[in-house]
Amino acid sequence: MHERIAIIGECMLEMNLDSDYRNHHDEPRLAAGLSFGGDTLNTALYMSRLGAEVDYVTALGNDHLSDWMIRQWKAEGIGCDLVMRVENSTPGLYLIETDDSGERTFHYWRDRSPARRLLDNASVAHELFEKLREVQAIYLSGISLAIFSPYARECLFNFLAEYRRTGGKVIFDGNYRPRLWGSETLTRIAYEKVYSLTDIALPTLEDELALFGSEADDDSVAADKIIERLQHWGVAEVVLKMGADGCLVAARNSDPKLIPSHQVTPVDTTAAGDSFNAGFLASKLAGDSLEQAAVEGHQLAAAVIQHRGAIIPRTAMPAREASN
Repeated sequence: MHERIAIIGECMLEMNLDSDYRNHHDEPRLAAGLSFGGDTLNTALYMSRLGAEVDYVTALGNDHLSDWMIRQWKAEGIGCDLVMRVENSTPGLYLIETDDSGERTFHYWRDRSPARRLLDNASVAHELFEKLREVQAIYLSGISLAIFSPYARECLFNFLAEYRRTGGKVIFDGNYRPRLWGSETLTRIAYEKVYSLTDIALPTLEDELALFGSEADDDSVAADKIIERLQHWGVAEVVLKMGADGCLVAARNSDPKLIPSHQVTPVDTTAAGDSFNAGFLASKLAGDSLEQAAVEGHQLAAAVIQHRGAIIPRTAMPAREASN
């Protein structure tokens, strides 16, 4: 039986520039259609498809586009009772521009995103925290932390500490985006704090090296050092993602074990980490071992990166692998 999980984060509207049109004209045009995206929303959606009981925790506006986003999420089975609606507000927006070589550039308009103000009001935050006590696990990412004000982050840390003392499980994906943070020093302090409150950590080798650096020249040695550091900070289970090389999994007082990734030819690596997290967590929260959950994460990520875009069709979802 799945534990119920609440996923805290931001989802924005997504628009694309049509590169095919630009190849034949002087100026690009907006591609037809509107979508949405966000690291935590991608994970929530895929977890729901895999049978997990998921609530998404964010803030949206009271406009028609926010209504549309919630309808789409509910159609995917995501619980939306913890989505706060903000008067006279609209969701954040990002634009994807793709050049002739396929490289993508992102342009963001998120400074006034209601998700950034989710925990700024003390009474609203208190009410939300009371509701979060009812779920068995809470998941958030480095982007979730980055969009909140320092005051909101401290409120969240205080709640998570109490939540864990009463039996709740905290899961953190260290998705590091430097341009969302004003200072590397403050970022490292925030990450150390949240890792000290984390039961399951899902960091990425590249992000950890970018933020904390490494004295090791060899990635394998650096990976072991990252796991040692997180375990020293109190993380019980670490899953260190290393792209095509797979991931290292380590429980407390055990040596890291490499779980190879599925070797496929990627079409688009968008949401590779988000989908891995979803496959891993849906399996782990259903009672599977750390190793089996990592296998499930790799399987879903392999399917996702063979399609364009963050969200693949339901018909492309892989069948669950048999446990060893």
